[in-house]
Amino acid sequence: MDDTFTSKSCQLNFSPSLLLGQSGTSSTTSNLEFDWPYLWWEWLPFILIGMAVIATFFFVRKDTSRLPWFWKTLLGGFRLAFLAIAIVIALNPHVRTQTSAFRSSRVILLVDTSTSMQQPAGNDPGTSSAPSTTRAEVVKTLLEDSPLIDQLRTDHIVDVYTFQDNVSELLVRLPQQSEGDDSSSQQTNASASDSNSSSESDVEFDWSKVLAPEGHLTRLGDAVDQMLVEAGGATLSGIVVVSDGAVNAGKDVSIPRERAIAEQVRLVAVGVGGTEEPRNLEVVRVIAPTDVQKGDSFEFSAILNGQGVSGDSVQVELLQQGPNDPEPIVVLTETTTMSTDAAPTEIRFDLKPNDAGEYEYTLRAKLQEGQEIRDEDNQLSRTVSLYDRPLRVLVVAGGPMRDYRFSKNVLHRHPSILVDVWLQTGTVGISQESNRLLFRFPEDKETMYEYDVLLAFDPDWSQLSAEQQELLNEWVSNEGGGVFVVAGDVHTSELAASDDLSQIKKLYPVLLEEVSLRLGNTEVATTPFPVGLTQEGQVAEFLKVDEDGESSPWEEFPGVFRTYPTVGAKAGTTVFAEFTDPLARGPGGQPILIASQRFGQGNVLYLGSPEMWRLRAIDESYFERFWIKAVRKAAEGRSKRGLQRSFFILDGREFDLGQSVPLRLRSLTPEFEPLVADSISLDLYGPKDRPILPGPTLTKDRVRPSEFVGDYRPLQPGRYRFEYDVPDSNERISQEIDVLFPRQEAASFVQEIGILRQLVEGTGGDYFPIEQAAEAVALRLPNRSESVTIDQKIQEVWDRKWLMVLLAALLSAEWLTRKLLRLA
Repeated sequence: MDDTFTSKSCQLNFSPSLLLGQSGTSSTTSNLEFDWPYLWWEWLPFILIGMAVIATFFFVRKDTSRLPWFWKTLLGGFRLAFLAIAIVIALNPHVRTQTSAFRSSRVILLVDTSTSMQQPAGNDPGTSSAPSTTRAEVVKTLLEDSPLIDQLRTDHIVDVYTFQDNVSELLVRLPQQSEGDDSSSQQTNASASDSNSSSESDVEFDWSKVLAPEGHLTRLGDAVDQMLVEAGGATLSGIVVVSDGAVNAGKDVSIPRERAIAEQVRLVAVGVGGTEEPRNLEVVRVIAPTDVQKGDSFEFSAILNGQGVSGDSVQVELLQQGPNDPEPIVVLTETTTMSTDAAPTEIRFDLKPNDAGEYEYTLRAKLQEGQEIRDEDNQLSRTVSLYDRPLRVLVVAGGPMRDYRFSKNVLHRHPSILVDVWLQTGTVGISQESNRLLFRFPEDKETMYEYDVLLAFDPDWSQLSAEQQELLNEWVSNEGGGVFVVAGDVHTSELAASDDLSQIKKLYPVLLEEVSLRLGNTEVATTPFPVGLTQEGQVAEFLKVDEDGESSPWEEFPGVFRTYPTVGAKAGTTVFAEFTDPLARGPGGQPILIASQRFGQGNVLYLGSPEMWRLRAIDESYFERFWIKAVRKAAEGRSKRGLQRSFFILDGREFDLGQSVPLRLRSLTPEFEPLVADSISLDLYGPKDRPILPGPTLTKDRVRPSEFVGDYRPLQPGRYRFEYDVPDSNERISQEIDVLFPRQEAASFVQEIGILRQLVEGTGGDYFPIEQAAEAVALRLPNRSESVTIDQKIQEVWDRKWLMVLLAALLSAEWLTRKLLRLA
């Protein structure tokens, strides 16, 4: 048996990194131990020592038979003391000092924050005056007001993460509650995974910010698998997943389930969301032209679809807000019946406005009977421009490339666009489809200022004199002229290498790489690479080239074979698309394919490849819409010239829920000088025209002092309106945007119970509806705390100099005594 010598315990705070990512306490104990014999042959030394003891009694008695009892006792004591010490040494007395660490059991709380969590939490659709509670709000109530967190903290440390298209960092670590601790708010920020994670101080924690839905995808399988890999361990009791199960990307949930079974980690699913198929009507898309010549009629059509509305009667209203209308007005109303076979239903309106300008059309649909689960998707808007004065475009081309030929014809045949052409390789007598055929660039302001857009296909800029280059710059910066430049193989490299064309280089939104063309080069690009749309490109209106205004055609477009190499984008440039060939990547990243920048009051659009004609192979209408929309994009500054001192500059009108909306506003003084202010504030009105406070603040652009930039992240779907009071005037400008559910997330109307059950099957966990979570979840997660020895020291007690001296002294004393007593 072990004989306890001393014992003491001290409480220490250890960094989680020292305890495999966990916080805990350590204790140190010291015990005196002996090596008692267990096997028969280990008893031999003790048997010999026992025989020596018996022999000692025999010989001492024989040798001291004639001596007094004192000397008998003294000689026997010397011998017995020596043998006693030998026995102690044979037992190897030693002190064992151990430091042990206690690791608390852990539970990971993994909460879904994809935008599907904005859907109603139950089967009740709610009303306009009392909207239904969202799934995210129900989860917030569960974590903030129910006893679930306190129950979990009774036996575990609780680590909180969120997931959508990826997993967040550790957001908060809730330490285990000690016995008798009734506090429900002992929380620590988990910037947090340091030694302070076990702090007992109360810290305020905003669940609303943590649980705000903003992701466009739900990767449930990936999220759970990542948690098992990165945060697993012997003390991980389980992972509690709070989700609606609306998986639309990533791994199958069976993969993390099998890993959890292998690692003996329990998975518990808390399901949120209605379980009954709801009724919902949706305006899937509207189809309308982007621009119409004044006097022409056009068709505005819409596609309706939904769930649980087959055969229902629907009232459809078309609202119009013209340039002189303060509010939208209903211009047409029609009642239709939804298809009984769940097929989409189409409705059409014929329109013919009288006045020129921009018209905002909103198609609004409503079920005539009953409620639906969501009404944010019951309307869509489109802007149609009625032109009284045609857009004047000057087309300059360094040679008759395909994009030049096809796009020129598209623009020339458009009723609201007038096209003049300067083909630099052409001579007198050639024929080009245009309104006027030129043989030189405009040389005076009167001629140049007639145009709204300069469309340049790999032009030979050296044919412009210094005065003409300066004239071009003034037309763009002061008169709002638009420039659309297309890079090519012949003259763009000359521009990049030239020192005499600095005025032209200023206009380009990208930094061109100097490329030396090799004579006799036989290398030919043989592989097309898809257009790599950036986040800005995905929402840019001019790149939505199909009928319903979405950017999906770019996904089926094989792409371009080459693009002009770029070093990077200039400050203030918006990059819409990149060339995706990985071998073309340079120090500045991937070559820029499509980009835009404001230049004074004008706009410059850049296209890095003259291969957009390949769009015609998919659909000629895509090609036509691209060039018409891109030319109008370049003309944005021209259309506002002289009309407003302040106006919004946005890259689109529709944004996905959770996506940051980039805001840009140009504002000048009455003298048309930049404002003397570092920032400006906007008024913001959300869905149902509710004011949102505080409104966004825009800061001055360091590159363009007359413009202010910022962003805003909408948290609910619907229509938002930004308003701004123009300084030193009574004018108030506004800009509206539509915030829509991402298509994949919007499809989640009901809770996917089957997926959640599949996730937890066989792991020892279970599925619970959110109504039962507070009482049931903690019971499924066992306490997996453990104590681990992290240090140990052994010190022999007998290995001392004084003990060796004592043994020698005992033997010497016995020998000396015997000599003095004249014994043998």
